[in-house]
Amino acid sequence: MKPAALRPASEIGAGVLDAKGVGRSALVIGFLAYVAVASGAWWGALKVVPAQLVLPIVHKTLPLHDHLNNVFLIFLLLPTALWIESIVVGWNASSLRQLVLAPTASMKTDLAVFILGQGHVLDVVGRLLLLGASMISGGWIHDAIQRATGVNLGPPPLPFAAQIPLYFAVYTFFDYWTHRTDHTRLFWPLHRYHHSAEQFSVVTSARQHPAPFTAVFIVNLPLAVLGAPPEVMIYVNVLVVGIGFLIHSRIESDWGFVGRWLVQSPNHHRLHHKLDMSYPTGHFAIMPLWDRLFGTWYGDHPDPKLAIGVDTPYRHGFFVPRDMLRDYAHFWMGWFGRRNDGPESDLFRKR
Repeated sequence: MKPAALRPASEIGAGVLDAKGVGRSALVIGFLAYVAVASGAWWGALKVVPAQLVLPIVHKTLPLHDHLNNVFLIFLLLPTALWIESIVVGWNASSLRQLVLAPTASMKTDLAVFILGQGHVLDVVGRLLLLGASMISGGWIHDAIQRATGVNLGPPPLPFAAQIPLYFAVYTFFDYWTHRTDHTRLFWPLHRYHHSAEQFSVVTSARQHPAPFTAVFIVNLPLAVLGAPPEVMIYVNVLVVGIGFLIHSRIESDWGFVGRWLVQSPNHHRLHHKLDMSYPTGHFAIMPLWDRLFGTWYGDHPDPKLAIGVDTPYRHGFFVPRDMLRDYAHFWMGWFGRRNDGPESDLFRKR
């Protein structure tokens, strides 16, 4: 029997997924009902919960409404992505059906990391693993440059609606170089955790290691130095998160012109996650324009059934600390010239 990483997604849990399908009209009605309930809960929470919570002991103010908005946006974005996927591929082949009825060990990891991320557990862990790097303030650097030179690197005098695509392009430019750096030998062990997924599901997007050194320095810091306005970046982040859900979905499409130039498609992202490393990895950018400009675009029509994963062994499942800690150790081992990747590199394997 082929290992899970070498089998197409349609074969995983086939015994359960062959059950009678759910009609598309039922999916639409269910989704609309969910949106109505979630929106009502969102509105009610904003009315009941105070906008801020002052903690006098630690001299800190928590923006409760900001946190509520982030939570509800995610819990609207994720169902929307699951619904779109179900409408396109059908209920039987959807991520949601398999996540609920027949999750593989790899998909259990996706779910666990998503839940830990939404509970901010991984944020706390990440601050420890980043060794203080996340505390560097790009806003302070921005203000220091302005005081020293009189130059304001803030947003251009454009309408709000025009700033969203502008900063989306800027974000994806920095994210492209972050992603390319993640695939270098020194940083690969941390990013490998994401690539270890053996099947795609919508929530695979959330499968990220909690120590994103590259994102701190190549995305977050430059955007803060450039004075990216928070009210614009909220919408950019919604776009990025929503796209992330869709490109890890079961939708088999290259999205035509849009997928080749403007927004990476699920098929192209599957090619990026390929298991076969005998040829170069490309398709790093959320916006394919950057891949084309910098020579990492390798195909207009990739195979939607391509096997994905990595050759380093992973336990998978709901218990995620083991693999995360092993990959963090591999990251530091690489800086000291130690072996940190491949089938024989597992620190916990039986010898």
